[in-house]
Amino acid sequence: MLTEAARVLEMSQCFQPDDPLAFHSDIKMFVPVSAVNPYSDLIDSFAAAASSSEIKLSIVDISGREFTDETAEEVKACVDKLNEFSDKRIKLEDEISRCEKGIEQIKHFLDLDLEIDKINECRYIKANFGKLPKESFEKMQAYSDNPVVIFFPTSSDDDFYWGLYISPIADSEDVDRIFSGLYFESCGVLELDGKPSEYYEKQQKLLPELKQKLENLKAELETYKKENKGNFDFYYSWFTDQQKQYDIAAKAVTYSKSFITVGWVPEENAEEVAEKLEKLESIECTLTDGKKELKHSPPVRLKNNFFTKAFSYFTKMYGLPSYNEFDPTGFIALTYTLLFGIMFGDVGHGLVVALFGAIMKKKKNPLGAILIPCGISGAVFGAVYGSVFGYEHLLDPVFHALFGLEEKPIEVMKPATTNMIIYAAVGIGMLLVTLAIILNIIVSFRMNDKEEAIFGNNGIAGLVFYVAVVAILVSSMIFNVSIAAPAYIIFLIVIPLLLIYLKEPLGKLVMGKKEWQPESWGGYCVQSFFELFEYALSYVTNTMSFLRVGAFVLVHAGMMEVVFTLANMASGVGYIAIVVIGNIFVMGLEALLVCIQVLRLEFYEMFGRFYRGSGRAFTPIKALADQ
Repeated sequence: MLTEAARVLEMSQCFQPDDPLAFHSDIKMFVPVSAVNPYSDLIDSFAAAASSSEIKLSIVDISGREFTDETAEEVKACVDKLNEFSDKRIKLEDEISRCEKGIEQIKHFLDLDLEIDKINECRYIKANFGKLPKESFEKMQAYSDNPVVIFFPTSSDDDFYWGLYISPIADSEDVDRIFSGLYFESCGVLELDGKPSEYYEKQQKLLPELKQKLENLKAELETYKKENKGNFDFYYSWFTDQQKQYDIAAKAVTYSKSFITVGWVPEENAEEVAEKLEKLESIECTLTDGKKELKHSPPVRLKNNFFTKAFSYFTKMYGLPSYNEFDPTGFIALTYTLLFGIMFGDVGHGLVVALFGAIMKKKKNPLGAILIPCGISGAVFGAVYGSVFGYEHLLDPVFHALFGLEEKPIEVMKPATTNMIIYAAVGIGMLLVTLAIILNIIVSFRMNDKEEAIFGNNGIAGLVFYVAVVAILVSSMIFNVSIAAPAYIIFLIVIPLLLIYLKEPLGKLVMGKKEWQPESWGGYCVQSFFELFEYALSYVTNTMSFLRVGAFVLVHAGMMEVVFTLANMASGVGYIAIVVIGNIFVMGLEALLVCIQVLRLEFYEMFGRFYRGSGRAFTPIKALADQ
């Protein structure tokens, strides 16, 4: 019955098994199911044989065919046949390798009119064949007075002398040690029979015969593979399908004469799966809303539209949201695209990046789908800046025709505009940090974390403090008005800071916990003081980090100005070459840096304030037919 239930769950395409022991308090009578696949050994041997024969296995529909005992015997025969091919191939490849090695070694001794086997039969002398570096051959002069240290060269190349040395048996160890110090490398000539020339001629005839045998064997194997491709895919598909069922069954536990299995299915499929299970004899199915099982960390499946889907790559990189947490993919899609466009503003560069992204997407690179909207955003902001491949006034006629302007409205390198860009970058930072804090408040309430939602530095208290400080700065710097009255400072700055300082005991009181006081008020006060200082510093550093947004706008204009300065020093082809190479360099460097810097802003300045990323992916076990 367990096998039938596992089959239904597998065919549902949407069941992810979990550990039943984690969902019950009294587990003394529970016994884990020992679900061992009886075909495990056959599966392993078939997989090994298919791999050694380089067979590409595919998943196919197996619904119209059964796997019987006769089929199992067919698989065994197939494994034996493939292993036979593999053994013959390995043997032939070894013989070819030895033959080629022997030819390579013996060709350096073809002029040596000696029979190798007779040299091996000598009782009083020992010979050694090999190669000696040319530098070492020159050092042989140092042993000219030693009559037993003699090297007989037979051939040479650019780096070595090939030959042999002969020594009396009594002195062989000393002579071997001397030649070892001269970096002499032995070769396997002594293992050969007959004269070198005879062996060489024999191996030259043998080598093509061996290679032809190998080619014939490969052709025979290819024919066998083509004739049995359908069977191979059926075996593989059936084995994989069986293993999926055993993966589900292995998660079950037995209780008395019954079994219990637990898992997750999407809400839209739950009723259908339950109906199919209850059609089985003696099967009961209970459904529980995932919101009631938060302590068991329900798996999540991200649902995004065509625009935000690509940015789930970044979300997964940071960590999936938990079941009752906010999915930040839409947030990161919007903010990443806008920030990239602001920092990478150039019509030509943006369109090239978008085209490059389209090529990457076609090659199944996940970053390609991200670069397309980012490149388009860069082109849009480039139009605002009036920059096309670094030409800052190429769009002036367009602005004149559409808006009646003499030139583009934003001249990035003007001092007044530069200050405006810097202020705008800080303003963007203030807005996004505020938004991140608001998101954290919403998420914390959804997760019933009232302590963080109300008293956290990213909660209501932190939001009031941050907005109040921002309001003071904006009113004084832009409107030249001071709103920092005593009551304003006390109620909107001092009290929120005090609430953050007392976050832990106040949070426990709000949550209705009896033990709300810290173990040591002295230690708590000191620790909270430094934490409060860190929080205040993080507000400043996170906001100031957005200065890089404005900095990259200025950097682009500055780098392209350098390119055109160098280009104007040349003329003709030189001018064109410098402009093209300069654009490629600036575009590649900026695209890489902007991608990294925007991702840093997302992860550290924003995600760190509202996102936990402690969820796990929904990975159901699927039947083969729909894969």
